[in-house]
Formats: sequence, C-alpha cells, structure tokens
Amino acid sequence: MPAISAVRCRRVRAIAGAMLLAAPASLVVLRAQGPAPLAAPSSADLASGAKVYEVYCARCHGLDGSGGSGPPLARARLRRAADEAGVIAILTDGVPGTAMQAFWSLSELELQQVAAHVRALGRRPAEAMPGDPERGRAVYGRAGCATCHLIDGEGATIGPDLSDVGLVRGAAFLRESLLDPGRAHPVRAVPYEPYEAAAYVPVRIRTRAGVEVTGLRANEDSFTVQVREATGRLHSFLKADLGSVVVETGTSIMPSYRGQLDEAQLNDLVSYLMTRRGRQ
Repeated sequence: MPAISAVRCRRVRAIAGAMLLAAPASLVVLRAQGPAPLAAPSSADLASGAKVYEVYCARCHGLDGSGGSGPPLARARLRRAADEAGVIAILTDGVPGTAMQAFWSLSELELQQVAAHVRALGRRPAEAMPGDPERGRAVYGRAGCATCHLIDGEGATIGPDLSDVGLVRGAAFLRESLLDPGRAHPVRAVPYEPYEAAAYVPVRIRTRAGVEVTGLRANEDSFTVQVREATGRLHSFLKADLGSVVVETGTSIMPSYRGQLDEAQLNDLVSYLMTRRGRQ
C-alpha cells in the first residue's frame, strides 16, 4: 500500500494542478512533478504495474494495450509520451481536453511501475494489419467516407478528422466503428463543456416554438448550444429557448457498413485507417 504521506503529497499536487488549470496561462509557471522512472524495473515491478494497469487503464487502452476507446499503448512510439518519464507525466497530470484524467490516488511507486509496464507493452510485436491498405484507400473513396471525414486536408469535417486515427485507435476499435458506429464514442469535451460528454453522439433538440433538429453538438457555452446536422448545416440556439435536449446515446449519424462491405473490404479499409498517422 502507498505510504500515507506520499498519497497526501500527490493529493496536494492534484489540487494545485486543478487551481493552475483555472489560472491565466501567464501565471501557470508551476507543474506537478512525477517521480523519475525506475532505473531497472524488476519482474515484480512489472507484475505490480500490470495489476494497477488492469484496474485503471485496461478499460480504455485494452488489457493487452491494443487500444479501445483510448489509444493503443502496445507501440514502440507513443504520440504523447516519448519515454517512461512522459508516461509518468501523463499519469500525473492527465491530458487536458481528453478523457485521460490524472491518477492522483496512485503512489509514486505505482506510477513508476505502471509506466514500466506500459513501456514493456511497447516492446511487443506491432499489431498486424488485417488487409491491404492500398486496396483500403480505394474502399475509403468508393464508400464515400470523405463526405464526412477529413484526411490530410481532404474531405469534410462533419465526423472526426481521421488524419492520425491510426495513432489513436487500434484495429478492433476501427472495425467496430465501421460495423456498429453507435456502440462506442470517444469521450472528448467540446469547447467549453461544463460536463464530460461523449463526442459525436447525436442530440435531438426541440425548441419551445416546436422546431426540432437532430445533429451533433458542435459547441456549447453557458447561454447557447450549436448543433450540426448530418448535411453539415449548423444551428445555434439560445438555451433559454429550448424545450428539451435529448442525447441519443448508442446511436450515430454514421451509417453502419455491416452488409455494405464484404469481409475483405472491411479488412482493407481497417488497414488503410491504421496507416493514417498524420505527420510524424
């Protein structure tokens, strides 16, 4: 069990971190410091790190690090962490604007052990692509994916930008998104989001005047909410004028490709998306 003093210190740093997030950028000069990585993690350290990972991390990143609603971690190079120190920094501070929260309840030793386990995951063989990415590129074009998605500046922005989707999602999640797009959504706050909410979940809005619009919540502030229809048309409403707002969880404006693409086409398309890794 972590030493009480260590936990208390981490709680103090977490509170300080929350205060810093609320402070003007010019005043943010301090940063919670995590412990240094273990110089030579033992097998016991790795086993302990794996247990903590299973409890806190596996739900989003997969038990084997292959990813899920969170990015795959079984990779030699992680987008946000170049080394174990970077992993510890993310565990300590979280990633603002994403579902990745700071794990202030972990002791310093647990942080070190989890980071060592994550880097051990990165030494596993790379996830194999199930198909041919070049054929998948053609499937992407024929299926009309660019009418909603953007890749390297080409396409539309109704759905998520897929330019680096291969960095943040594994093959299983990509396949599920194509076959059952309403099943899982990334948790990502829209600009000024007072409550954590899944992104790209349709909302159905009815005004007091009887106007009804269904689309994606594109933005929200204290007084207004903006909703983008599947056609791309953007609506802005005063919250005071709204009669009801229904979040249609478990659904998506993206159509399912179940029965629309055969198994080989699905594998090729998943492979193409796995190669989309932005500018590296």
